[in-house]
Formats: sequence, structure tokens, C-alpha cells
Amino acid sequence: MPSYKLMYFNARGRGEGIRLLFAQAGVEYEDCRLTGEEFRDIKTDPERLPLGKLPVLIVDNNPPIPQSSAIERYLAREFGMYGKNTLETIRIDVVCETVLDLFNGTIKFAFEKDEATKAKKKQDFMETDSVNAMKALSKGLQYNSQGKGYFVGTTVTLADIRAFVFFEIVEGMMPEMLDKYSDLKDFQARMKKEPKIAAWLAKRPESSF
Repeated sequence: MPSYKLMYFNARGRGEGIRLLFAQAGVEYEDCRLTGEEFRDIKTDPERLPLGKLPVLIVDNNPPIPQSSAIERYLAREFGMYGKNTLETIRIDVVCETVLDLFNGTIKFAFEKDEATKAKKKQDFMETDSVNAMKALSKGLQYNSQGKGYFVGTTVTLADIRAFVFFEIVEGMMPEMLDKYSDLKDFQARMKKEPKIAAWLAKRPESSF
């Protein structure tokens, strides 16, 4: 078994999906959480941070792997959570890319300092910008499991992990948005009860989104 070291901040963000893949697979790794100062000290070192960004994954003594989505896909393949065939894999990719679009949509208002502008952007996101993507996720869940299982196949895949991470953000920032999609809300509740995910949620360090 390779040794793994994940370097990220003490935040969920683009690192939590990676942590959840390890948790669901039951694979040990070093969860290295850098402070802002520690990050600045190594930001310009291409040997440690090839793109000057986090997260990076170090596998054994190989060069660090950047890009959170690439890391997630790599681990999902390694851990058998990337579909049983190419059709399942592409369906997983579609869910992941849809969730990424939604995540990027939250960035537009999450760090807005003007409260009135932030409230307007958040409302636009919930009521307009996110609707097509959320409906597509709902339809995909219904297609695979009549809304009672996973997004692809009969076991947890990267698609479920990516969706779960985003829905946690929704629960924290705008829970009323998830109330509009009962099947997605039920999915989130089921994922929290997955034994290995539940174990991680119970012990993970306190951190920001």
C-alpha cells in the first residue's frame, strides 16, 4: 500500500472530498493542515507546490500532485470508486462537473464583503443560477436509484462524495435551498449515515467551509 500525504488548509473547501475518499476507502493517510503562514513560506517552491496552490497529494516519494479534481479522480480509480465501466465513469464525471459548476457559483458571493450585494447574489444563485444544475442532479439520482440510493451504481462513488461535500456547503450557507429538492436532501441524510463517512464526520477537526 502506498503512503499518502495530503497538504491543505484547516478547511473543507477543495480538500474535503479527498479526505472523504480516504475515509470511505478506509485508507490511512497524513492529513497535513497548513496555516496561512506555512503556506506562504512554501508557495513559491515548485518542488513542494508545483502550481503554487493547495491541495497537493504526495504518494510515496513521488513529486507532489496538484489539482483537487485530478487528485480525486486518481484516488477514486485506486479505491474502486470511479465506476465499473466507461459508461458509469462518464456519468460520475457529469455529476462531478455539475457539482463543480455549482461550487464555483457559490464563490461569486461567499467572499463578497458588502452584505446587501452578497444577499442579492445569494438569492440569484438559489432562485435562478443553480436551478438547472440542481434539477439535473435530482433527475440523475432518480434515474439511477429512484432517488433512494446513489448517483451511479449501487455503492458510493466519487459522484456521491462530490455531491455530499457541496451539499454540506449548502446546509451551512443556505439550507433553504436544499429544502426545495427533497430527494437530494434525503440523499444527504443517507450519506451522513454511511458508516465510514459517519465515523469521519464524528472525528474530523473543526474547520471552516
